[in-house]
Amino acid sequence: MKYLLDTNVYLEAVRSEEKKTQFRRTFFPLLPATFLCSVVAYELYVNAQNRPTRSLVAEFIRPMERTGRVVAPTFEDWVAASAVVEAIEEKDRGWRSKLPALLNDILIALSCREAGMTLVTRNVRDFQRIQRVVPFRFVEPWPAQKT
Repeated sequence: MKYLLDTNVYLEAVRSEEKKTQFRRTFFPLLPATFLCSVVAYELYVNAQNRPTRSLVAEFIRPMERTGRVVAPTFEDWVAASAVVEAIEEKDRGWRSKLPALLNDILIALSCREAGMTLVTRNVRDFQRIQRVVPFRFVEPWPAQKT
């Protein structure tokens, strides 16, 4: 099986030592089967607020970049994304204001589907909404902590 990690999985790992350790323990063994989406790389670097965070982001994604395990939305994915946006808007007008932010998630989902990968994400709600329109696989990374 091939995996693609969503932005929130990486960001969770850079925000606490415990999550960084858990990330390394969980995902480093899966590294040969893990790919990076260009949309995720963009989101990670946009969210990296300081030099240590950018360094950690680079540490997490560099192995995939070096080995060519990077996927990017194709022209067809961009065209399909417009249909997904339209379908979500049609089914639920309340999502209209969120659709611009949802575009990146749609492109990530379409990239996963195109490459036959399973998306690993904490963003279950948004991806369930996308999955109602376009089939793709996703799972949560590890059990959520009870707060």
